[in-house]
This record gives sequence, structure tokens and C-alpha cells, in this order.
Amino acid sequence: MKNIFFYKKRTIEIKSLLLFVLMLFCFIPLTAQNVNIQFFPEKINHNRTEIVIPNVNGYEVLKADLHLHTIFSDGNVWPSFRVQEAWREGLDVISITDHIEYLPNKDYLNADFNTSCNIAAPEAEKLGMIFIRGAEITRKQGVIGHFNAIFIKDANLLKVDDPKEAIKAAKAQGAFVTLNHPAWKMDTCKFSSFQKEVMEEGLIDGIEVINNHEYYARALSWCHDLRKTIISASDAHDPVADQFKLTKAGLENIRYRPMTLIFVKERSEKGVREALDSRRTLGYFDGRIVGDKELLGALFNASVKFNKVSANNKTDYYMLKNNSGFPYRIRIGSLEYLILPMSTISLSFPKTTKSVEIEVISMYYYENLSPKFTISLE
Repeated sequence: MKNIFFYKKRTIEIKSLLLFVLMLFCFIPLTAQNVNIQFFPEKINHNRTEIVIPNVNGYEVLKADLHLHTIFSDGNVWPSFRVQEAWREGLDVISITDHIEYLPNKDYLNADFNTSCNIAAPEAEKLGMIFIRGAEITRKQGVIGHFNAIFIKDANLLKVDDPKEAIKAAKAQGAFVTLNHPAWKMDTCKFSSFQKEVMEEGLIDGIEVINNHEYYARALSWCHDLRKTIISASDAHDPVADQFKLTKAGLENIRYRPMTLIFVKERSEKGVREALDSRRTLGYFDGRIVGDKELLGALFNASVKFNKVSANNKTDYYMLKNNSGFPYRIRIGSLEYLILPMSTISLSFPKTTKSVEIEVISMYYYENLSPKFTISLE
């Protein structure tokens, strides 16, 4: 009788223990879970928009923004953010060019003129971007003007009272110097006497034909006549997506920031510098591309392919396919067409047509002049 009682007691104890263990395992996940938090596995904000541009005559075409500001001058974003947003928007090359003379946030930032680039450079390396150190020499617009110096080593050496000596201090470091936004806050696009002087002395390498929301058609002619490199830049102070109202709602609505298209022999800082020195750049802004006529033609021919697909006794039928991320507006005779990025349009011509002249009206090679290309149909 004693053994039976002991056995029943032992069984009850074991069952109680098992029940306790089971309740413990059920309770642990409940204590670790916060019912107020829901987890989503996708991180869509890390996606990069790829701006597709075919290679052109053996050159890789890099997308660059060489005029950007951060909180270390009069911008409203942190330097690493500048890099991240540029990467997400499909750029390959950027330069941060904070002002030397204009520092509205200096009371809150204990930093020298190299700090913004020092912060940005490691982030660019992590994302595989080419980062170029720069700074902006900022003097009175219309009298002296603003000048970007990129490929510099020490921005602190540009803190010089005399504006020409400041530019020379940049050139002494091997800088590429650009005249910025020549018609900004001006009633016309023209050189000041100081700008003529430094231009004649060979201290200026490039001119901003496009800056932010402004296109300077006269400056495009200057670059052609004076053999200066074409630069197109956002000059962004706020987040770029806010400043330029970028959207991905549909192919017809895709917009990119202003950018310089750089035709490089090699994908490196050295390759970018060689291309800038050789004037192998085009400027992009709001669906338009400006620059040297020959380079525009090479880009268009690499991007847009003309193929005959069928024919009858009277008519030949063609497809015009755009293999790039840029839209092209063209005129053939009296008709205009829009070829959206990565899209195709159909065309037809009488069988007697030997060639077709295409005017690319979204391109400019001189002051408001668009290039025309002849396509053989034979």
C-alpha cells in the first residue's frame, strides 16, 4: 500500500514538473515579443536607381555632380548623407565643395575646411563611388564671382584674401577650377573684368553651363569658343529629392538632378581628371543634354538604334529603340517624337526614301542650336 501511494505521488510530481516546463517554454516567447512592433524584411530605401548609358566609342560614361554643399558651409545636410543620396540616385562621382568664405554654421561646428570631405570620403569608398575633394571660393557675384576648385589636397590653403591668389593656391595643388553659375543673380550672362582676366591667364578650366535650375545657353557657346570643359551641377544645399522634385511614378516622369556626363578611359579618380582635362563631358538637365556636337552624336548613336523590321511594295517599317536611361526628343521633317528611356517607337517611310535627317531637339551644341544627324536607309 505504501509503494502504491509513493508511485502515485511520484507520478503527480513528474506531471506537475512537465506542465511547468511546458508553460515556461510557452511564456518565454511572449515575454520576448513586443506586440507594438512589426518587422518588415525589405529595405527598399537602400535601392539604387541605375541610369543606363551605353559605352560610347570605347568610353565608359560616368554620372557626376561636382558642386555640392553640406552643413559645414550653407547646406542643410550631413556630408555622408550627400554621398548616400547620390549613390541611391545612380551617380558614380561626386565632389563636396563647401564654401571657404561663407560659413553660417561656424558657431556650432568646430571644424576646418577639410572636415566635410574627411567625413564623406570613407562613405564614398564603402559604396564604390569616386569621391573628389573640393571647395568653393566665394566672392561677390557679378564682380569677382564663385569658383569651384576640385582635386585639391588641403582646402585650408584656399583661405586667402586676394581672390586671384586664392585661385592660384588651388592651382598650386593641381586643382581643376570652374567658373560657377555665371548668370546667377544677373540680368545677363557675361564675364566680369576679373573673370576675363583669370580666364586669359589660364586659371579657369571649366564653366558651369547648368547650375541647379538654370541653363546658360551663352555659357555653352563660351565653352565651345574658349575650349573650356562643360560642367552641369546641382549646387544642392537641401536634400536633392526635395530640391528637384525627383519622382519615379512612371518612365515619362523620371527626372534626375543636373549632372555632368564624363567619358572616361578608366573608372577612377585619375580617369575622371583625364576626361575633364580633355573636355570629354556633356551636361544633362531635365531631359536635355548639351555639349560638343561630335560627342552628342556619339552618345545618341550609341543610345538609339534604327532597325528595319518589315516592308511592303510601297512602305518600309522601322523601329527606333532607345537603349539609355535618358529620353530623346527628335524631329523628322515636320513631325516630332519623344523616345522614352528604354523604349521603342515605330516609324514608316516611303520605299523610295534613301536617308532620313533626324534633329535631336533635346540636345544643344551651341547657343540654342540642336544637332542634326543623317541616317542612311539603304
